[in-house]
Amino acid sequence: MPTVNLDLQLKFLSELETALSDALKRYAGEGDEKLAELTYMQNEVKRAKRVISERMSSDEEPRRRYQASEFQEVAYS
Repeated sequence: MPTVNLDLQLKFLSELETALSDALKRYAGEGDEKLAELTYMQNEVKRAKRVISERMSSDEEPRRRYQASEFQEVAYS
């Protein structure tokens, strides 16, 4: 199984979160649909950062099982 650089993933997600925040400010006057989509993407980035942070901090159980199926893909990929 290939190893994944979690620090690099967190850095990428942080930059993506910043870009999404900037986009939300830029398109504040646009339609609700565009803002809802950007907000959804930002929430998904925050969720991914949380999952990666948990993987990094968990020394005794690196492959933690999540109850919700939508978290399992992120935890195991």
